[in-house]
Order: sequence, then C-alpha cells, then structure tokens
Amino acid sequence: MPNSDDFRVGRIQKMLLEMAKGNFFYSLEPSDKNDNIASLVVLLNMVSEEIRAAFIHQGFTNAHNTPQCIIQLSLLMDSKGIIEMVTSGSCSLLSILPKEIIGKNITDLMTKASQEVWSKKMVKHLKKDRSELVLFLEFITNDGLLLAKDCQISVYQALDGSGQKILLNSVFFSKGEPFETGLPKKKLKVTKGIKEHKVTLTPEDIQIIRDVHDMIINNLERDLPKLNDLARQMGTNEYKLKYGFKQLYGTTIFRFLIKERLRKARTLIQHSTLTIKQVIQMTGFKSKTHFSRAFKDKYGMPPTDLRP
Repeated sequence: MPNSDDFRVGRIQKMLLEMAKGNFFYSLEPSDKNDNIASLVVLLNMVSEEIRAAFIHQGFTNAHNTPQCIIQLSLLMDSKGIIEMVTSGSCSLLSILPKEIIGKNITDLMTKASQEVWSKKMVKHLKKDRSELVLFLEFITNDGLLLAKDCQISVYQALDGSGQKILLNSVFFSKGEPFETGLPKKKLKVTKGIKEHKVTLTPEDIQIIRDVHDMIINNLERDLPKLNDLARQMGTNEYKLKYGFKQLYGTTIFRFLIKERLRKARTLIQHSTLTIKQVIQMTGFKSKTHFSRAFKDKYGMPPTDLRP
C-alpha cells in the first residue's frame, strides 16, 4: 500500500521544482490531515500566491509595462465533455501530453467538488443551442498539483454539422488581474536609465532576445560575433538587442557571457576531473592568465584553490 506521506512530499517536491523554474501558477490541494506536512502545504500555497502577485513571470522582472498575459488554458469538447482538441499551453499547465488528454472526459481532470459543479451547471446550459457561463473550476494536473481558475464556458452548434460543442477557456496572468485598462499590453517599453523610453520591444523582439540568451548559454566555448553582426543574424538591430538584453536580464551581453563562463568553469573544477587547461578550453577563455584573473575577481580565489 503506497505511503500517503510519501505522496504528499512528492507533490511538494514537484511544486518546489516548478517554482524554481519560475512557474507560480500551481497550488497544492489541502488534505484533511492536521500534521506538519499539511501545515507546510498551506504555507507553500501562501508563498506561491504572494510570489505570483509580487513578481512578473518569465524573466520580465526589470521590465516596464510588461505584458501580463502569460498562458491560456483552452479545451474543445463534445456535448458529453469528451476532449477533442487541446492547445500546447493547456498541456503544459496540466503536465500531460496531447495524446493522453484527447479522448478523456473533462471531469477526469477535476476535483470531486468541481465535477459536481460541472455536472450540475452543464445540464441546464446544454439544453440551449448557444450559451455562455463562468465557472470556478479546480483541475488536478498529471503530477497531482491543483490548478484553480475561473473558466469561460461556451456552448454552441458546430458549423460542420458535428453537433453541439463546448469550449473552455481561462487565461493566466502574471499579476494584477483583471487589467486596469481591461486589455493586455501588447508591447514592452524598454528604457536606457529611468528617465525616458528609448526603444519599444514587440513580443517577437523579446523572443529574439531570449533566443540570444539561450544561444550564449549553449555555446560558452565560442566567441560571440560583433553585436551588429549578431543582431543582423537574429533578425533585429543592434540597438534593440543591446538595450533589450540589459532590460530583460539586468546586464550587458558581454558581462552575461563572462559570468556564465565563470559559473560553468567553477562547476567543472569542483565536480569533474578535467584539468584546468581543459576547463579553459571548454569555457572559451583565451589564456590561463585571463581565466585566472577573471576567476579570482569573481570568486575571490584562484581556480586551483577549489581542487583538493
């Protein structure tokens, strides 16, 4: 018989991992037990909620006028609640693959309380050709975490003659919902300093800057091209790339590169048997002198001190 305490601890571990990745949308379903684990669940839910309300999600911490709409839960079902279509964002939220969710009844993903609400409300609304309502529903993810939200439910007749359909939608926000203006911001204002706006980043520009970030992380052993060449390769301009990167990540591209090279070097020195020379080659430093000087400036000790 599985240990219920181990299961609850496993869910806590999963939630902590999600929070470590910057995902603050989940909460843990409370139990009827009154023990230390139950108290920890309550506190963890409170912490997650406070972080979600205080910080802007997905790397926008230093940005001004950040887009608040993050991800959409969207499911298309037949009149019996059998899921026919699902978005990739929904699968990410529910921690489930499309092939594992299509064909399931929507109630299989809900808590018992939400199953009762769904069954009671939908009987009435399915008697109409067209109907809309809002329900507060609690979903249980594939990892046993609770995802609760107001959901917009639309009932309509399909144009292809396949009968009645149910569309469920819910949008998750980083903070400050509902929007004060009633509409999400579509652009991100980036500033040089704090006095005036210098450049406007579209969602496409932001994605390009994130791609540059990922490219640096995955190619630390290689030298970066000149900024104007890099910007041209990525489909933007040097100005947007330079100031956009600093706004999103709080540092310049060059300083970020050096910081990540040193971080990787320290990890390799501490946890591998590679020689210092091999570490230098793998992290893109030109010489041992340059590497040792940068390492000591960063960590206050020469790299050799990390070896026994």
